[in-house]
Amino acid sequence: MKARRSAGEVRKQPRQARAQATVGAILEAMVQILDREGLEAATMARIAEVAGVSVGSIYQYFSHRDAILNALQDREFERALKLIQELLADGNLAQSPEQTVMAVVRGLALIYRACPGLHRVLAMEGLRVAKADRVHAFDLRVLEIVRHFLRASSAPLRRTSIDAAAFVALQSVRATMLAWILERPPGFDEETLVQEVTDLVLRYLVRDAEGEEWAKRPRPSPGILS
Repeated sequence: MKARRSAGEVRKQPRQARAQATVGAILEAMVQILDREGLEAATMARIAEVAGVSVGSIYQYFSHRDAILNALQDREFERALKLIQELLADGNLAQSPEQTVMAVVRGLALIYRACPGLHRVLAMEGLRVAKADRVHAFDLRVLEIVRHFLRASSAPLRRTSIDAAAFVALQSVRATMLAWILERPPGFDEETLVQEVTDLVLRYLVRDAEGEEWAKRPRPSPGILS
């Protein structure tokens, strides 16, 4: 007896250019439907119609709708990871903390803006459709990038534990931005979000209550960096 496929497993890997184009069309169709019509409208028949393929073509690659969502979740993970790797690379250590944090927050906001309907659905459904170990692996990769950057940075950090600082900063950004995507509070546009989240992170990491950087505060000793 064949083992039952998990919710997010792709049935067939697209290796040829034509197959890759078909899968790309399916994924983009799902994004368009989520943005314009919502999750309830995203039936296999509707996805096939928007993608310009047959329903049978979809089932060659995806066992059901959750598998498509899972593939999109992986794609967004890769986009976010690439952004963070580029912005927190060693070559950017000379930038001010404000420049760095704002670039990351603004970059993530742009990723969300590109397909807001998808990210609203992933915020609610992501843990259901994706394997927990894949989500955890993504978190660990991002945390390691943030930890490395904080260790290498000459910015005057307020925190004594790099591990704790990286975790709290990352999760604060994620939670605030996801809540904003889901709730869209009135009078709180994207630029305001970027400014507020940037200030939140800077005050936690390098600024005092008056907004000044703690330039004379010693950096954490190597023995404290876990």
